[in-house]
Amino acid sequence: MFVRLALPIMLLTSPALAQQEPAPIAAREGSAYKHKHSGFSFPPTLIGLKRVQGREVVAPQLDLMFNYRAADASEEISVYVYRMTSGSVPLWFDVSRMVVETRKETGSKTAWGTATAFTPPGQSSASALQLGWTITGSALRSTSLTLIPMGDWLVKIRHSSIAHEVASLQRRTSEAVAALGWPKRIAAAPAAVAIADCTEPLALGGDAKPVAANGANALVEAVLAQMAGNPSSRKKAPDAAAAVPVQWCADRSIVNQAGLYRPQGTRDRYLAPLSDSGIAVWTQPSAASAMLAEKDSPSWSVSLLTAGRTYNFAGRDRLPLPSQVDAILKERPATSAATWGDRQISVDSGAMN
Repeated sequence: MFVRLALPIMLLTSPALAQQEPAPIAAREGSAYKHKHSGFSFPPTLIGLKRVQGREVVAPQLDLMFNYRAADASEEISVYVYRMTSGSVPLWFDVSRMVVETRKETGSKTAWGTATAFTPPGQSSASALQLGWTITGSALRSTSLTLIPMGDWLVKIRHSSIAHEVASLQRRTSEAVAALGWPKRIAAAPAAVAIADCTEPLALGGDAKPVAANGANALVEAVLAQMAGNPSSRKKAPDAAAAVPVQWCADRSIVNQAGLYRPQGTRDRYLAPLSDSGIAVWTQPSAASAMLAEKDSPSWSVSLLTAGRTYNFAGRDRLPLPSQVDAILKERPATSAATWGDRQISVDSGAMN
């Protein structure tokens, strides 16, 4: 019933965006299925709905999901678990909210109030967000979206019903949240509030041009990207305890498939989601250029963030226009860095020439 946001057709030709086909998960009937990285488990039934389908979207268990469905198909819950390598709960909730509201094939949605924060099982702050909609023009009567942080992972719950009105559905969603198999220990997460709109425009200055290839710069960018995409590495940094979580804002002036986001108070960087499951393009002033004392020729890094790897493209001489992202992603990445597993860094000599 639920389909994630598809990548734009023009991006599917990018080698970096080539995705594996989702693989069916063989879960033993009557037994919970455990997510080996977090300890989260998918029970065989959920508030009376039977677990009917599971898929591993990105191996090894970096993005997976299960569906739960009523015997008469009147109600369905989809539970996703995937890595959060960028952004925040409010940011990715906003992306998923837009996906729900723009899918016209499932009817017209009217939000039931505004997104509300709540304290999920095993946590001490209202770190999760939830919103429900009334549906017209469809067999469905209501739907809801819930996003919960779980350490380095996100748990997303989509719940829809033919029979329940939205208030009743959200009560059942809360019951489903409580009935899922949560780990005994979950890292503390900041309180969540619905994302605010940016108040100032991006500082765009025309088409961004590639800068001259620089092997040292590219290698430093890859190392930094690997650290940024690996939350465990960030937590081990000396100043991690004092770090203030980034507050993001949504740039509604830029119209693209899944919105545009930036840290509040900045105009020289942005995150452009390509899906509602954490895939995004991140461009910012090059930290490598600053570290290598290239102050006279500043550049902007452009990275594609996926569940297990970050791809770095040739730097640009200014902040790329959002409309340039498609073309950049068709280029050969200069480097790529694994953010899961062996932590390998690859350098494409052909892209460096």
